[in-house]
Amino acid sequence: MNSQVNTCPNLETSRLLLRKLSLNDTDELFEVFSDEETTHYVPREKHDDKMVTIDYLENLIKGMNEGKSFVWSVVDKVENRVIGTVNLYFKLDSAASIGAVIHRAYWGKGIATEALKQVICFGFDIMKLIRIEGKCESNNIASEKMLKKLGMTYEGTLRKEVIIKGVPRNAKVYSLLIEEYEAFCRKK
Repeated sequence: MNSQVNTCPNLETSRLLLRKLSLNDTDELFEVFSDEETTHYVPREKHDDKMVTIDYLENLIKGMNEGKSFVWSVVDKVENRVIGTVNLYFKLDSAASIGAVIHRAYWGKGIATEALKQVICFGFDIMKLIRIEGKCESNNIASEKMLKKLGMTYEGTLRKEVIIKGVPRNAKVYSLLIEEYEAFCRKK
């Protein structure tokens, strides 16, 4: 992690506020994480009670406190409601991995793309990362489409890399390098 950035800052887009994950978001995030559809392509079980969500959020917050990640609650500014999370997991050598979980009612509206684009800008512009990657289960067409919209390049498929609901699954890896990001920004 860049030593100049040691706390998770608020980020903002036209529709969204990304603010540091907090246990105050438990009720709204339980609604997201208790939906079976949000776990279809990810290595996380559906949350059946709020204690599971609290434990999960506490673990994410612990990771942030240990300098392993930044995790934001995604707030719909119009409804002033938490609708999911986005994250940046730090890797070695100025690299990071992104991820998102968004409430199903907001799927297909570009919310995850908008939020992750802001996280990518933060990662390259402020944290001075040189590589950001995203992975998705190989059959997750919506996530793969989103990674492409973010300007990422397909690198390959990791065979049986992730276990989802007890079944080893393949994961596709996409990435964006700093020089590609800079070229992508100049085009816009």
